[in-house]
Amino acid sequence: MTTQGCSLVRNVILARYLTKADFGVAAALAMIITLFEMASKMALGQQVIQSPRGDDPAFLNSVQFTQLALGIISAALILVFAWPLSHFFCGGHYTLAIVALSLVPFMNGLVNLDVYRASRHLDFRPQVVPEAVSQITTTLAAWPLAFCFGDYRAVLCIFIGKALMSAAMTNYMAERPFAPKYDRPLLRESLKFGGPLLVAGFVQFGNFQGDSMVIAATYSLPQLGEYSVGLTLAMAPLLAVMRIGGAVGLPLLSAVQTDLRRFLWRYSQYAQSMVLIGCFAMLCMTFCGEQIVVFLYPKYAGVGTLATCLMAAQTLRTLRGATVAAAMARGDTVNNLKSSAWRLSGLPLAIMVGVLKGSLLWFAVSGFIGESIALGVAVAGLKSRHGIPAKATFIPLSVGLALVVVAYIVKCVVGAGPYSYFNLLLLAVSLGAAGLIFTVFFAEFRAGVLSLVNHFRVKPPSALAAKSVS
Repeated sequence: MTTQGCSLVRNVILARYLTKADFGVAAALAMIITLFEMASKMALGQQVIQSPRGDDPAFLNSVQFTQLALGIISAALILVFAWPLSHFFCGGHYTLAIVALSLVPFMNGLVNLDVYRASRHLDFRPQVVPEAVSQITTTLAAWPLAFCFGDYRAVLCIFIGKALMSAAMTNYMAERPFAPKYDRPLLRESLKFGGPLLVAGFVQFGNFQGDSMVIAATYSLPQLGEYSVGLTLAMAPLLAVMRIGGAVGLPLLSAVQTDLRRFLWRYSQYAQSMVLIGCFAMLCMTFCGEQIVVFLYPKYAGVGTLATCLMAAQTLRTLRGATVAAAMARGDTVNNLKSSAWRLSGLPLAIMVGVLKGSLLWFAVSGFIGESIALGVAVAGLKSRHGIPAKATFIPLSVGLALVVVAYIVKCVVGAGPYSYFNLLLLAVSLGAAGLIFTVFFAEFRAGVLSLVNHFRVKPPSALAAKSVS
């Protein structure tokens, strides 16, 4: 949550200080670093969590070697392709900025993966603290940098500073030193686990940045900036939920990976929770999307509808994250690769829209189509390979979709003004109704809520006294 919250704050600060064109350049730099970071990320931290050998020092050192090697390769690729990338995205005079981006994957290769080992025992502090410190530090620096530079260079400094802080803090929080060591058999094991995820990462880049690349190639930089604002508002909250859900859900599902009944119960809780949170997000954007945009990004009035449509695709992506975690908990990384590949099915429509210079809303439609197909493939994979019935995913999704559609129809029929108190009242009622319906109709979700309530419930003084006496 800290990661996406800080990311959103930085985005808001930069959007207020930078011109739309410079914000478009910042979006192009973000696309480039995302592309080449994919080459250095094989979910090796997740492998440390999932593997039975995750606590073995030799295994950890081998994984560290793989991480470092991938970081160096990614940095070298940026240096090689800096000139053509600058001409494709934003102009030849940005070549040096892209060269400087090579520092980011290199420093990511220096991250100490020992922090993931603690997550095997549900101790998330070593993993969370470095991320929180790097995010908060760069967020605090965003305003001075934007004020000082006033252009895309502020974003470049933030990228490099964040990578440096992450590498430093993970090594500070780790119990074991950063000691990469080549081990051929263990390297093969890492490649077998992370290879499909590496390919899936590049596929996912096409999924989630493909639209932005088409816009960068066929539209103006200010329009790229507008699309980036809408995409940030759509992705930031749900990406935070998906990452937290994965960090908590993967160890919990891995712990019962051999017990199908308990595995299905926990997966159902996970999927239902993701659907309900996505439903909440869609309801908020349905009733208050434009107001949120105007409040956070005064220069970008009119982007609310685009942000709402983009969030519809992100809700499906959040649910697909639950299917990926479930498959990964049982050592299956191919499911993610297949579903991500099918997510590209929406890209041809996006390319057609770009060629015809259509409305940016059609890019949101193409994303929703692609995510729908990808989710179907992921659910089919869970059923065929792991015995997870499709209804465990599609029933809560259908309920959530129905709630959003009904709320939208009510809003249109009633005709409440977007800035009226009645509009906020309708939003509150819709949110309450969604929470109540999920709690009543889904036993797994209800059990999870009751367990959470009991965990935080304060014991009466008499019970505490009796416990102390005993």
